[in-house]
Amino acid sequence: MSYNRDWQDLERGAQTSLTEQIVDRFRVAIDGGELGPGEKLPTTRALAEQAGVNHLTAVRAYRRLAEEGYVSATVGRGTFVRTVPPAAAAASTGTEWQNAVLPPDRPSYPNEMLAQSFRLPEDPELISLATGWPDPRLYPAQALKRTTARVFEELGGEALSYVNPEGSAALREQVAIRGRESGFATSAEEIVVTSGAYQAIDLVCRAIVSPGDVVVVESPTFMGMLSSLQATGARVIGVPVDGEGLDVAALERVLARHEVKLVALQTACANPTGQDMSPARRERLVELARERSFFVLEDGVYATVRFEGEDRARLRGAAPSHVVYVDSLSKTIGGGLRLGWVAASGPVRRRIATLKMSSDMHTSSLVQHVAAAYLAQDAHERHLAGTLPVYRERRDALLDSLARRLEDEVTFVRPLGGHHVWVRFATPLDERALFAEAVRQGVGFLPGGAMTAERPDETAVRLSFPLWEPERLDEAVRRLAAAVRAVRRLERGPLVAVS
Repeated sequence: MSYNRDWQDLERGAQTSLTEQIVDRFRVAIDGGELGPGEKLPTTRALAEQAGVNHLTAVRAYRRLAEEGYVSATVGRGTFVRTVPPAAAAASTGTEWQNAVLPPDRPSYPNEMLAQSFRLPEDPELISLATGWPDPRLYPAQALKRTTARVFEELGGEALSYVNPEGSAALREQVAIRGRESGFATSAEEIVVTSGAYQAIDLVCRAIVSPGDVVVVESPTFMGMLSSLQATGARVIGVPVDGEGLDVAALERVLARHEVKLVALQTACANPTGQDMSPARRERLVELARERSFFVLEDGVYATVRFEGEDRARLRGAAPSHVVYVDSLSKTIGGGLRLGWVAASGPVRRRIATLKMSSDMHTSSLVQHVAAAYLAQDAHERHLAGTLPVYRERRDALLDSLARRLEDEVTFVRPLGGHHVWVRFATPLDERALFAEAVRQGVGFLPGGAMTAERPDETAVRLSFPLWEPERLDEAVRRLAAAVRAVRRLERGPLVAVS
């Protein structure tokens, strides 16, 4: 419906031009809601007739309104009030207007905490137990330096050229060699190289899951897994874990109610619990995947960071068409390399490869060439043999400190591998208050609520130990214990004297 108004109040002969007066009246009408988003304005000829001005004045007025962001014009349709409000003149060079243009932003507690975990180590006075990064002092820097020099000697400029979007042939073959040993792949043709395991997880989720699908994830789980699943628009259901891994009986109860598209889990040295999935549960999960035709996303990034127990064959070896496997070198030789991979077969692999190409064309060619040459030397296995005892010592130091300083407050299970300890509080307390107080005391951690799909009934935290020597880990737990005591006092409230 076209907008009409009384234009008798226009001041002809005034210092302010008729064009500016018309523009100002439209501004007031739009800002005040008299003209709503999408409402049609009179044609320029109709406006000129109503206002008693010449046609050129009406054209100038609409042009000014368009320049200021109040209206938009489409040839053949007319001039309409824009849905997006214009930026205030005083803030026209700011960024406030972007909130009206950008699509809705869905707040994500896991993403918030993941970003926070990267910022915490920047404070030199704070001991961050929030990040599971390997210790940079233990990275094989010299070996990688020699390998990089050799790559340039052998390949020259080709080391910097584009490679196959699915990954260099040499690297995919080196990954496949390890895949045949561990059970996650039999051929280099199954491998797609990615920029870290996080991208691998994200590509798998995008390839398989559509908005509205039902997916299942361990609870607790890796925050990046949770974020990627939630970003698909799927309904994410958490299934509890215990000392035997994912509770498959609980999964079966979910399957009785829902058609599940994907189950995402870690079968060995899981993040954050450090536990393995038992053989019986692994076998039943594969049976269910075949019976119900759902995919399994197996995350194996910590499977080689093992301190106790026997190495477990990856789940994908038992059901290669149902299980998609992701892994990386981030937790062993350097997260900054951003080198991971997916192992999959069939249409899902083709979709993942297509998404990878459209995402970033391919992972850094130099990094791939260096990694392939490094892995071909068996240097990775030697590096693991030298670093795992260090991380085992740090794990034990953290467990000992928790037992001494928070013995009545917490329970935890000794992790078989990985970089984390999952700590549960015997009595719940405010998670955000604890996080804030802990940072004030000089220690960081990851809140458990950021690692569960549902609102948790208990208070838990993930403590990561690989970056710190035993004495610093003990100091971190001392600070955490002080933070816990402070929050407990606040929750009890002030003591009231009784006369």
